[in-house]
Amino acid sequence: MDNEFPVVWESPTDPELSWEWDDMHLPSALSPLGADYVRAGIEAGIAYRFARAGIEGRFECRIINGYAYFAFRYLTDDKETLRAVALNARRAQSRVIREYWDRKVLPALLATYGWLITTPAETMPLPELADIWDELWLRQIPYLWGLHFMTTAGSYQSLNDLADFYESVVDHAAPGDGVALAMGQPNDLQRVQRDLHALSERTRALPAVAALIAADPDHVLDRLAGTDGGIQFLSGLEAFLNAHGHLGQPFDDLASPSWQEEVGLLLREVQKRLLHPQEDPELRRLAQAAEADEAAARVRRRLAGVPARLHEFDQTLTHARNVGPLTETHNYWLDRMLHAHVHRFARRVGRRLADAGVIPEYRDVFYLTAAEVSAALRTPVDLSVLVQDRVAAQHRWSKIRPPKWLGAAPSTEVAGRFDAPPPVETDGALLHGIGASAGIRRGPARVVRSSDDFGRVQPGDVLVCPSANPSWVPLFGIITGLVTDTGGALSHAAVVAREFGVPAVVGTHTATQRLRDGQVIELNGTTGEVKIL
Repeated sequence: MDNEFPVVWESPTDPELSWEWDDMHLPSALSPLGADYVRAGIEAGIAYRFARAGIEGRFECRIINGYAYFAFRYLTDDKETLRAVALNARRAQSRVIREYWDRKVLPALLATYGWLITTPAETMPLPELADIWDELWLRQIPYLWGLHFMTTAGSYQSLNDLADFYESVVDHAAPGDGVALAMGQPNDLQRVQRDLHALSERTRALPAVAALIAADPDHVLDRLAGTDGGIQFLSGLEAFLNAHGHLGQPFDDLASPSWQEEVGLLLREVQKRLLHPQEDPELRRLAQAAEADEAAARVRRRLAGVPARLHEFDQTLTHARNVGPLTETHNYWLDRMLHAHVHRFARRVGRRLADAGVIPEYRDVFYLTAAEVSAALRTPVDLSVLVQDRVAAQHRWSKIRPPKWLGAAPSTEVAGRFDAPPPVETDGALLHGIGASAGIRRGPARVVRSSDDFGRVQPGDVLVCPSANPSWVPLFGIITGLVTDTGGALSHAAVVAREFGVPAVVGTHTATQRLRDGQVIELNGTTGEVKIL
């Protein structure tokens, strides 16, 4: 392997597999605790689902120079049977997933969050805190991520089935057209956008507060209490954060803070709406729902003479509209909220370690592994030199763009709707990807790689980024279009774009590298083409 990115394999058989860098969820070098969170969650969570579905395979993770790579290891030679078992399991889970979510997943999540919040981490003896820490990492995180993958298996299948049916009826359908029939339904992402709009409009009605936030959103909190209307604004801000403050992390590195820890990230979005008033997002949702209903009506007219197929379509659509929203609802309540609670709990534990002389400051807890934190709580020792070395290592690796694939050559199998194969590019003025949300838009490219860049995104920009999740929802209320490196028609970025009627091209693989910040581009969310103007 190239000296710039040396690889030390964990197992002698690892080079026999195709390892893909997950630049959709984890595009940057991870902290050590963030790396443990990926393995404790994703690797163990998928193993949970595979065991319950009888899938003879393992989805394995390796952290190489801070970057997360994944590979599938077959445990059977009968791959066709394995694929059939997996599909049947997803469809079986799809039939029960709404009840499964309501009765099992959400109560389990809320119980864990309550447990973390009420644990007296600041006062309990360190060995007892170590026991709580071990329970979180060895049992709770793997279990909740197991529920995550049970949920996604069923919810994504409902949208895949809808897309398959639509494409069997409508010739030359764009990749995002079929699943768009399920868009515009009330859901948590729409609620975030609606509540942010309401907070911004209430702020506009408080002129002194609005002037402060418009001028300097990053240094305004300490000045609000003594400002006319300040107490009223702070009350509304607290209510918003109580509901949605767990959002804000652009990707899945556990070290990333939420809005609760970095309120300035949220206030910058309020500032944009004060300076550039936006349409009521509920009106936009209703328009999206009306478009979806009209598209469904066109399908029904096509099937009017085939009653059995018409009945099948209505059942498939109804199911997708009921279950499909869980593709992002789970991300809101589980991915983002669990991330925020574990991050916050780790900071609390970090303060105890800092007080005990283990690490220089509480944030350094993310540069220890979960096992090292447990050991240090039981026997405190000075780990400041280790932390310093790891900070330097992460900084060094963050400047490297790792290979997309390691090990054996990747499979040539057609990618599913969650991802997309690399496009073949022959024109330097064009990029191609998946047309995920219809519409043609033109505007300046705004290249965003972290939450630090969110503040630069202004109304009318075309957001260019590796991927997106519910934490990016405020940006979707102001951008004119979206272009991503990763993803397919059912990726998080594609689903969110359709929810808010934002034309989108996803899965370009190279947009953040090829497009310059401020460069005027035109995207076609139907054909998947991006022109550099």
